[in-house]
Amino acid sequence: MSHALGWRRTGTVGWELLILLGMLLLILIAVPAWHRLDLALAALFHDSVTNDWLMPKEGGLAHAILYTGARRLLGIGGGIAALLLVWSGWRRGWSENHSRIALTILVLALTPLATNLLKQVSGVSCPAQDVLLGGNRLGVTIWGRLYTLAPFEPNLRCWPAGHAAGGFGLFGLVLLAGASGWVATLPRWLFYAPGMVTGWTMGLYQMARGQHFLTHTLASMLIGLLVAVCAYRLYEWQREKAVLNGDSRIETLTAKS
Repeated sequence: MSHALGWRRTGTVGWELLILLGMLLLILIAVPAWHRLDLALAALFHDSVTNDWLMPKEGGLAHAILYTGARRLLGIGGGIAALLLVWSGWRRGWSENHSRIALTILVLALTPLATNLLKQVSGVSCPAQDVLLGGNRLGVTIWGRLYTLAPFEPNLRCWPAGHAAGGFGLFGLVLLAGASGWVATLPRWLFYAPGMVTGWTMGLYQMARGQHFLTHTLASMLIGLLVAVCAYRLYEWQREKAVLNGDSRIETLTAKS
């Protein structure tokens, strides 16, 4: 039992982090004042004289790399990783590291899936559609939808940021923090870095095209963190239960002997 308790003290992710992330997401959704910051930052990317955005909506090298290329790289990379995982598990036998990698790939897939499902039902407009930023309609925010100030329009699908969610899916790499081998020596925060860098690079590109506000990308980041941390916590919880059950069996055998 002491081993299990000692392992728990050495610092796995707790349920309190999930509660904190959930509260931050709720605060982001429930406070309309955030929209003033959205508009101020969006104006930095928008030229009100020419009604152009910093990045064109379609075409160009940036679009090929940061939009089309990034999506394909994440999708193809995840698919190849899944195939290699199956092959390795079949050849060498399934291990704990295989389970962690499988969950990493699952988080990579679930993060954009969850985000895009929310996009289908949120009914929120994009910055480029907002009349305040050169669009042709009154903007619809998540707060307007939450407080039923605006009707649902199925063609409005800009909250949360679906493209950036693909990058934030890399938060799943945190599942490898407890794996054996050389990765065991790395600090846990380092496993979040690829998701943070990739997600915000893709998200800022979309903001520069007028396709998302800052809060859209923040929501996707929090969703990605929630999915990754939930997967990590559930996995560690199962490991803790296994260790506790193992210690109980050892104590039972010792008592009988």
